[in-house]
Amino acid sequence: MALRIKKRRNEILFDKFNYYDVDKVYKINNPKVLGGQYASNHQVENEEQRTSDEDSYLREINAYIKKLNEYGATKAQEIKQEVISVLQEIDNSTNNFTKLERFYKENVMVIKDAFIHEEERSQEQRVDLRAELNNFRLINKLSKREAYYPKSYILHFAWIFVFIFLEALINSYFFGEASSLGLLGGVFIGFVTSFFNVVLSTMAGFILRYKNHVSLLKKFTGLTIFTLFLVAIFAIHLFIAHYREILATNAHVDIWSVLKPTIEQPFALHDMESLILISIGLLITLFSILKGMSLDDEYPGYSRVYRRWKEKEEEFLKSKKQARSLMRNLHSTTLNKSDGMLKTLEKSRKKLESLNSDLDDFINTYRGYHIRAVEGARQILSDYRAGVRFVLNDKNSFEYHDRLIVGEGGLKKIDLVMLLESKHLIEEELKNINQYIIDFYNNQKSFEENLEKMKDSFLDDESIDKILQQVKKSREVEL
Repeated sequence: MALRIKKRRNEILFDKFNYYDVDKVYKINNPKVLGGQYASNHQVENEEQRTSDEDSYLREINAYIKKLNEYGATKAQEIKQEVISVLQEIDNSTNNFTKLERFYKENVMVIKDAFIHEEERSQEQRVDLRAELNNFRLINKLSKREAYYPKSYILHFAWIFVFIFLEALINSYFFGEASSLGLLGGVFIGFVTSFFNVVLSTMAGFILRYKNHVSLLKKFTGLTIFTLFLVAIFAIHLFIAHYREILATNAHVDIWSVLKPTIEQPFALHDMESLILISIGLLITLFSILKGMSLDDEYPGYSRVYRRWKEKEEEFLKSKKQARSLMRNLHSTTLNKSDGMLKTLEKSRKKLESLNSDLDDFINTYRGYHIRAVEGARQILSDYRAGVRFVLNDKNSFEYHDRLIVGEGGLKKIDLVMLLESKHLIEEELKNINQYIIDFYNNQKSFEENLEKMKDSFLDDESIDKILQQVKKSREVEL
């Protein structure tokens, strides 16, 4: 396994660092051969002392161990920097908790001030319109009921056009055969007559509402106008019936010539179809009058006053609803930010745990590299001395022992100080972050309780009433 350590996405990974290559040593300068050469050229006396060749081998291995220790120190420093980076994230999270509370309070004040500003602008109008409505009810002896008026007149006018179309269709049937223009002429006459009938009948129904007025003069005037409308509508029906009968015998009759028989003998109708035509027209008239009465409140003028107050009141309710919605969104956003801070802490803990695990693997592998270098030194010196003994033909003297690689000039030890310091730092910070998370849970619970209280204190009707009273007093002081 090769040593690797490298940063990617705030994690420690391993970077390549080669094992001590014993095979390379044997290829360049075989220890057995070199030992035999040494025995051939030198007098071998003290096996407790290293030869110059053995010192050379150890110097080479020590150079490798030195690089290994430098590599370990560099990576230990990188790990510390990574730990510091994680700790900064933790500090930011814990410091942001105080900022989060301040963020919430500041935005609460922004929402509250916006609501107060809106209320300052509309409260006076709303109060005045309410007074106007109460005064209208008092003068006209009305109960405190809601006014009836359609939210949209589209459906009402759609029904009126249905009546026009229906009567025009029926009239076109009765006039189609008699008209010189045939069906097209019947459609035109039917549409014109039905239009006047429905429109005048709807207007009559709208005027009939004055029968409910408290003023006798307005009541009498309204009923009088309604009666005149009825007479006019009935006269139109008689005129159309006479026109149809004359048109059946004379296709080129002048429409104005129908006035005389209509005035002199209005009920002198002989054709059954003319009577049916009048009956259908009067039925459409009745429906149109009822529709006209339902176009607005049964008491004339009440819906106008009520609608003005209602629209302003709905603006206030909409403003209150919007403020409450903003508060709920702010509350939700703040809680999400709080949860995000906790997730950051837990993510930081996972980073440290992963870093600690990687460091354990690194130290074990790091030690393995040193052990392999030491084993390489043993193998090289053992084979070197085996070569010496082979030339001396002495199997018992000049043997390898571990005293040769220790002491002065021996192999360097592995330096684990900085790596163990980094490990100790990680373990201590893991304890701290676990405590941070416990404290955060407690602080978060208290924080959420405070948020809930602040939200409820602004959203309940009692608090809204206090704000309204505050605006009212402020307005009175300005006056």
